[in-house]
Amino acid sequence: MATVKFLLQSKSSNAPIYVRLSIGRGNTPTRKTGLNCNAQNWSKAKGFPIPKDTDTKKVKANLSKLELSILNAYNRDNAEGLTIDGQWLEVVIDSHFGRKVPEQLDYLTTYGQHFIDRLPYKVTANGGLGVKVSTVKKYKSLLSKLKAFEVHAGKRFLLKEVDLKYRGSLIKYLAEVDGLGNNTIGRYIKFAKTFVLDAQKNGYEINAQIHDFKGFTEKASKVTLSFEELDKLRATSFEDDNLEAAKDWLIIGCYTGQRVSDLLRMKSEMITDFNGMSFIVVTQVKTGKTVQIPIHSTVEGILSKREGRFPSIFSGNSDSNSALFNRYLKRVCLEAGIVTPTEGALFNTETKRTEAGIFPKWKLVSSHICRRSFATNFYANQKYPTPLLMNITAHGSEKMFLEYIGKPPLDKSMQLAQIWAQEKENSSAITKLRIVEKM
Repeated sequence: MATVKFLLQSKSSNAPIYVRLSIGRGNTPTRKTGLNCNAQNWSKAKGFPIPKDTDTKKVKANLSKLELSILNAYNRDNAEGLTIDGQWLEVVIDSHFGRKVPEQLDYLTTYGQHFIDRLPYKVTANGGLGVKVSTVKKYKSLLSKLKAFEVHAGKRFLLKEVDLKYRGSLIKYLAEVDGLGNNTIGRYIKFAKTFVLDAQKNGYEINAQIHDFKGFTEKASKVTLSFEELDKLRATSFEDDNLEAAKDWLIIGCYTGQRVSDLLRMKSEMITDFNGMSFIVVTQVKTGKTVQIPIHSTVEGILSKREGRFPSIFSGNSDSNSALFNRYLKRVCLEAGIVTPTEGALFNTETKRTEAGIFPKWKLVSSHICRRSFATNFYANQKYPTPLLMNITAHGSEKMFLEYIGKPPLDKSMQLAQIWAQEKENSSAITKLRIVEKM
């Protein structure tokens, strides 16, 4: 049987009165009633104000009426199979006192689901309709985190409650309970802000602090495979077909610069000849851009070894395929001797957190190393102009490209300085030669 108990949680002269609904073991939702009482005039044993004067008598009468409303609503809604929780209790209290009861879309997670449901009909910046599957997946992942946080906090949050205090609590939860890395947390914070700002556009009340509700990123270590390390991989053979395939995919990735979602989709049918040159033509899953990748002699050697075919994949499911590829990559690099101590971050199974440190490089290798190695290795050679490399990686700007490989803008200035220094040296040599000729 459900019971109602009123209580104070402070000893102030204007302490908020809470109501606790006890339904069963471990199910005792508690909410503020909106009424207050001097703690000195409160009977802890009876759970009501001591009726000393007109004000305390009035508060006691209001609480008695509220108790009856809660029990009546419980008997009605419980019989209909409704979920009786803290949110339900809050609605009953507001309804009893005639306060505005929030609509479902006034809540962050409910609006988040509404936002996701509309993504297939969203008009994109380039005039298209709908968003990529990967984008929907990211927002669904965020929504699941926000719902889990509400369970942890014991309440649902209104859009107008998403303020800097909420941000701090969410960050703490994602770090300490979920064990997420800082960059992942910062990305989730940005996505949560997107929900709220979209709600504002549609006329919902939000908190003014949302404009200071900012995500964040930390500079992560840029782990790459050098040309020398790629040569070590090429020289290593594996009897296990999966490991041999993973090695070949890794090398192909480092010479084509594509994300794993595009790399493992490559087939011989994607190879096209133009003016006697062979290209792999791929429409990228993430960007929707079509890129034409010249086939490097190293990639050509792998295809020739496999009679013109790309290596086999590991699973028919794209997520499983990527997961298996990442698992095999570490074994491949370990056996190939890619063990140089390298700065990076790994998930600690004991602390349940991603931690920075120095590790053997093979432990830090993942599928993303392909694209970053391509960009870093070829950028280091001045004969490859950055726009040519960007045409393959499909970065939107040179600034994004340089940030991706961890190169500051000064790097470009240094290149120009080196060119001018070479011109100066050449000019000086020509001048000396003319003097010698005159003599």
